[in-house]
Amino acid sequence: MSKNLFDLFVIGAGSGGVRAARIASTKGLKVGLAEGWDLGGTCVNRGCVPKKLYSFSSHFSDDFDLMKSFGWSSSKIKFSWKSLIKNKKNEILRLNNVYDSLLKKSGVKIFKNYAAFLNKDSLIVGKKTVFSKNFLIAVGTKPKRMNFSALKSIKTSDDIFDIKELPKKLLILGGGYIAVEFASIFNGLGVNTKISIRGKQILKGFDHDMVENLMNQMQIKGIKFELENFPTDIYRKGKKFIVCFRNGSSDEFDLVLEAVGREPNLDKINLGNVNVKVNENSSIIVDNYFRTSQKNIFAIGDVIDKIQLTPVAIAEAMNVVHNLQSKKKIKFNYQNVPTAVFTNPNFACVGMTEETARRKVKNVKVFTSEFRPLRFSMSKLKDKVFVKMIINSKNEKILGLHYIGESAAEIIQGFAIAIVNGLTKSEIDKTIGIHPTSAEEIVTLKNWK
Repeated sequence: MSKNLFDLFVIGAGSGGVRAARIASTKGLKVGLAEGWDLGGTCVNRGCVPKKLYSFSSHFSDDFDLMKSFGWSSSKIKFSWKSLIKNKKNEILRLNNVYDSLLKKSGVKIFKNYAAFLNKDSLIVGKKTVFSKNFLIAVGTKPKRMNFSALKSIKTSDDIFDIKELPKKLLILGGGYIAVEFASIFNGLGVNTKISIRGKQILKGFDHDMVENLMNQMQIKGIKFELENFPTDIYRKGKKFIVCFRNGSSDEFDLVLEAVGREPNLDKINLGNVNVKVNENSSIIVDNYFRTSQKNIFAIGDVIDKIQLTPVAIAEAMNVVHNLQSKKKIKFNYQNVPTAVFTNPNFACVGMTEETARRKVKNVKVFTSEFRPLRFSMSKLKDKVFVKMIINSKNEKILGLHYIGESAAEIIQGFAIAIVNGLTKSEIDKTIGIHPTSAEEIVTLKNWK
């Protein structure tokens, strides 16, 4: 038993699981980790990393148009989908190896198989029985599937990266991060792209003004939106997908991407054997210290459905490891988590939306600015920057900052430091802007509603 007896055993080698395993091991705990797929989890293999690489690729179509306004020309512009896939696979393989090396150098024992609980003290990994004092579930999520007739042929975000060839006409189901990011990617690569959603607006939960602005800019770039008109069925006819919409219309597409959300990836771990409680959406219930209903089993990341972002999972992992070794427990703070949507144009934000701020704060003032950035001023591109700052007018504390435009994530990341630490608008205003930049607008905002 001693050979496979651990202080902490981590189930899932995504960003959160890997971080927890590494840090716990470097702090002297005996740590094991099980992963039946690829090291790095969804983010590295089927999410953040490949998505951002493809997003970079898709922006070059705008860049080629833009360069003409600066005197550059080229008659031999050509895109290879196969080359992009090949280069992406090489980069992900490199990252897989990096994770493997980091874990091994930290002293973590890696089990390359899926894990399933036998009881609260042990689990089975492949054919091996493993015992541990504590367990950490970090298995993430998987794409939700809908029961259309063509279910087996419809792609998800797990497999869309490696399709054999680009479709000419694509339908994307859903209006969240994944759906709108892939819409911008395929549109930028020359695909006739349409988004279909049940409601009136994409990116539910984001600031209404920002989403409206983003939708308008995406439409200008050629993306179509089918609002309040979701498919009732999708079936195959030869090589085509026939989509029957709620309003009675139908259309034909070369490919359909289902991006209607994700659900906890709990099929293989036998939670029933340890009586770990879950929510109605099957996400694992945890307390303020990520402890499940079984006191020696913890859970972090997307599987607990708090904020489904890679850096959040990593920070949760650090919190769990700290609390395992410290008598003074620390609660995790989910306030003012910055986030970005890598559409074209980019969208990033930190803090409250205007709608949330007006519900929670009595005195709210909103500053906005919309302008055409200098980089696009000589071109035919119609991209605009849209900035929105929300403050508590009683003490000028910044409640939220939202930005649409090139490098939005890079800009918001820096300003997030100020907002997380409670800076006021007057303190931001003391900063001299760097000219000419788009970000300088944030320190010179005057117009308010």
